[in-house]
Amino acid sequence: MPPADRGLPSGAVPRPDLDDRAAPAWLVRAAAVGGRLLVLAVLVWLLAGFAVKLTLVLVAVLTGLLLAGVAAPAVGWASRRGVPRWVSAGAAVLLLLVVLVGAGLGLAARIASQLPQLRDALDRVSTQLSERFGTSMPSLGDVVGGQGGAGVTELIGPARTLLEVALGVFLALALAFLFLTSGPGMWRWLLGKFGGTVREDVDAGGRAAWGTVGAYVRGLTLVALFDAVGIGLGLLLLGVPLALTLAALQFVASYIPTIGAFLAGAVAVLVAYGASGLGTAALVLGLVVLVQQIGNDVVEPYVMKNRLPINAAVVLIAVTAGGLLWGLAGALLFVPLVAAVSAAGHEVWTRHGSRPIAGG
Repeated sequence: MPPADRGLPSGAVPRPDLDDRAAPAWLVRAAAVGGRLLVLAVLVWLLAGFAVKLTLVLVAVLTGLLLAGVAAPAVGWASRRGVPRWVSAGAAVLLLLVVLVGAGLGLAARIASQLPQLRDALDRVSTQLSERFGTSMPSLGDVVGGQGGAGVTELIGPARTLLEVALGVFLALALAFLFLTSGPGMWRWLLGKFGGTVREDVDAGGRAAWGTVGAYVRGLTLVALFDAVGIGLGLLLLGVPLALTLAALQFVASYIPTIGAFLAGAVAVLVAYGASGLGTAALVLGLVVLVQQIGNDVVEPYVMKNRLPINAAVVLIAVTAGGLLWGLAGALLFVPLVAAVSAAGHEVWTRHGSRPIAGG
């Protein structure tokens, strides 16, 4: 009798050894990876819900970091020449406030004054397209302006939004001032919580992320200015109406990577089509594509010295995810956030010999 059958009652069927029923190795590995991915997905879902609850605070913190990253080189330069850090930081924040408020009010006034003309032009485009294709199309003018008055109830929502925006701007500027004045001390305090190699990795990754954020915002501003000036001059030469308004729209929309510039260019093409026909619209389309390509492929790499450490697909996903999570603020902030995380991770992996993620 085989050793496995000893001691069995007569007629009993021997049970197979447990090793014979063991799961395949690929299934064990898949279950282990799937379990970890499930835990990670739950964690991301919980963090996303938490982020939605604290949208105002998190947006203010990230905006403050972006503004501090833009002003940090100037503040550091002034500090090295004997200017008290709080003086240079206060001057930088005040200058940022004047530029942001002045530019915002100026652009808003220009766009608001010509908004009815822009809406009428888009309505004409909608009518022409409906007649050309023989179908009923929605009014494109509704995208850039509504019609009719609003009661007290309808004004409560916009008033609350305006109050939240004002509070967010105040928090962002206050935090930017604190980051500029006390940022080095905050960073040293954080590094003190780590030790050894981990401390060096955190320091290197944080500095890489900080440099990427500042370069990104400065580069994006210059690219947006280049696009707005180039497209605005082209529209003036082509005789397209509302050229300055469309240029201002291009500048503001360019701060939303990929999607913003595309939508602003599409509005310019539609206005040209409604005002002067298909030929002018084709010329405007070529102008928009040419100027934006030069801005992305020539101006941005020159300003940032290297390309953004994320590709176009990641930029598009980040803009979409940020818009779904935090609306317009998320679409503006998620790309520099992802770029900073990518730069920090790349720096740490380089310090460890470019070790792949799955290998660690």
